Amino acid sequence: MATPEQRPIIDVTRLLAASKKYSALLRRTIVSQSIMSSALQIPKASDALKEVVLYKHQSGLTGLQSLVREMTPTEAVDPVRDFDKIAEVLAQQAAVNGENLIAALVVVLSHATADDVLTGACELAMDLDPGGWIPDLNMERKVSLATILEKGASGVFASELEKLRQQLSGKALPNRAEQFFRHVKIRHHPMFDPADFRYFRVSRLKEADELRNRIVHGSGLPEIDLELATQTMLFLHEAATTAMRSLASAYRLPIEWSILLGNRIEETG
Repeated sequence: MATPEQRPIIDVTRLLAASKKYSALLRRTIVSQSIMSSALQIPKASDALKEVVLYKHQSGLTGLQSLVREMTPTEAVDPVRDFDKIAEVLAQQAAVNGENLIAALVVVLSHATADDVLTGACELAMDLDPGGWIPDLNMERKVSLATILEKGASGVFASELEKLRQQLSGKALPNRAEQFFRHVKIRHHPMFDPADFRYFRVSRLKEADELRNRIVHGSGLPEIDLELATQTMLFLHEAATTAMRSLASAYRLPIEWSILLGNRIEETG
């Protein structure tokens, strides 16, 4: 790890290493958004799902019909009427549950991508300009003379920066984003104005983080509108892309196309 005295990007080796990690993070963002977008297309087939569930009930593949007969007084039961009503309700609920589950998964997995990318972005920024992150350290921390003698001032700072690096993933995503953009000038998408729901802002990131926490830590799976899930997914991936865009602009990082394209060399001609 570079010592704090080193200036940003002082050698080709550091630049190449950062470029490879940067390209891998960018690829993950792109692939993740593609997968999440595809997953959100599944609920469009909800009518077909309802038909399949209804067919399975009607074809006797479940014990629903016998249960209706057992639990209903003989004089009050109409097996055909009552069974069809229950089967239809269950089929409808299966489609609704499927949509809700997909919406929740898309939010959680998109949050995981943004979380991973923001952590990686912070680590890259620290690698490229370690001295710039010294103000984030606890300057009141006591260090023994033996440690200073052993490591020197540069070594002590490098060790403390490494501890800070290891603590990054333990921070809430919005806090990590705020910390990152204190060091790297933000570069918004040139085509998104502030009114666009994809436009990055920490307050919106906090809302997405709270939604994810309700899904993961709540007492039950909350009902999530597919439109909300779609907008949250797109925003979280734009948050990750904004970090990558800002990092590339600040340090002029080149893209490793073989990594971005999945270890395939870009075809020419």
